[in-house]
Amino acid sequence: MDKGDIDNMTKADVNESSSYLISDETDSRLDFGGLFSPRFSNIMPLYSSTHGSTELYTATRYGKRFVLKGLKEQYRSNPIYKMALTKEFEIGILLDHPSIRRTLGFEAVDGLGDVIILEYIDGLTLETLMKSEKLTSASVRSISKQIADGLDYIHTKQVFHRDLKPSNILISHQGLIVKIIDFNLSDSNEFIVLKNPAGSRKYMAPEQLTPDAKPSAASDIYSFGVVTRELAEAGRDDNLADIAAKCSNPDPNKRPQSLSVIKLPSVQSSALRAVSGFLASKVLTYIMICVCLALAALISYLLINPHN
Repeated sequence: MDKGDIDNMTKADVNESSSYLISDETDSRLDFGGLFSPRFSNIMPLYSSTHGSTELYTATRYGKRFVLKGLKEQYRSNPIYKMALTKEFEIGILLDHPSIRRTLGFEAVDGLGDVIILEYIDGLTLETLMKSEKLTSASVRSISKQIADGLDYIHTKQVFHRDLKPSNILISHQGLIVKIIDFNLSDSNEFIVLKNPAGSRKYMAPEQLTPDAKPSAASDIYSFGVVTRELAEAGRDDNLADIAAKCSNPDPNKRPQSLSVIKLPSVQSSALRAVSGFLASKVLTYIMICVCLALAALISYLLINPHN
């Protein structure tokens, strides 16, 4: 059923559909009318940028949850900020990749002004996840691989993220699925606004600090290197740390020029390394000694008591 079908539903149609949702035990006073309304409801504040112009809300429509991204009230009539929001939408709507949060639409919402409609992700930021100290070598390899795939896809569309950092990477609660978010500072050759250097200082490539800096894939790769270094530290993965060092080289000419040429260590090799480490550990040695002693004792008992 598409939107046009829903808008054209009669009252009888709504009542008939609702009968499938309400059982005899359900409170008959429950109102399911919102499920069939094209208007957003249950709009709740989610995040407000401390120094920026944007704010996020969660909202529901047709029984699904979304994220709405708009401008703070004081910026809604400013043509520069309105153009920047439109630019973010036009970049986001071009991108369709499993490791990138989907941009779904752009429309005016009562009380919020123009907003970008975004996919809702049930998860937490990579920044929060790393602080939990629950990451393993296998999980950080999987996460870094997904980030690399998503960022490489962005670059194939001639788009540069410009603000890749752990707080702009969401990780789903189920399956550790990566979603790169926030294209507020992203750029493409097609746009003329926000051409000044941008990003978070800790993750920003050194060349981006110069006045005449231009966004590039190499600068994004530097940011990826810094994020990967933190992942390697969280998962205690030396092989991943080596990749991170190459990507975060201060000289942009010495970095990999494309994420597609980077051979990240596989999750399987991490698991094999863990097994190999266990096989070489003292714990296994003690276990084998105990097993051998137990078998020797059993054989001795059977030899002494052959009729038992």
